[in-house]
Amino acid sequence: QMREMLRLVVSEGTGKTADVPGYEVGGKTGTAEKPGKSGYREKALISSFVGAFPMRAPRYVVMVSIDEPKGTKETGGYATGGWVGGPSVNAIIERMTVLYDIPPVDPPAAGKAIAAVD
Repeated sequence: QMREMLRLVVSEGTGKTADVPGYEVGGKTGTAEKPGKSGYREKALISSFVGAFPMRAPRYVVMVSIDEPKGTKETGGYATGGWVGGPSVNAIIERMTVLYDIPPVDPPAAGKAIAAVD
């Protein structure tokens, strides 16, 4: 169930920017406000994304953390983990698959459960 939920974060949720077709990437976004002298600083974020693949039998994990990212026009001004960390995880996974000759998996049909590993 956990692997299915992590896959849904990437296939349908806030981590879509991390998806790499054919590799069943799953993940979790993270966005936290940094503390200041009188509470949390709203615009001072630590944004992160951790991705794993392939979700039917995870073998690889990639984690990206960005200190005080700034939103851009492309991100709609957002600087959250999905918007700023996801694309980096995507790029790293794409390069890993080439460097380490990791073959794609046959992803399950949209909305179907990920097959259990025996």
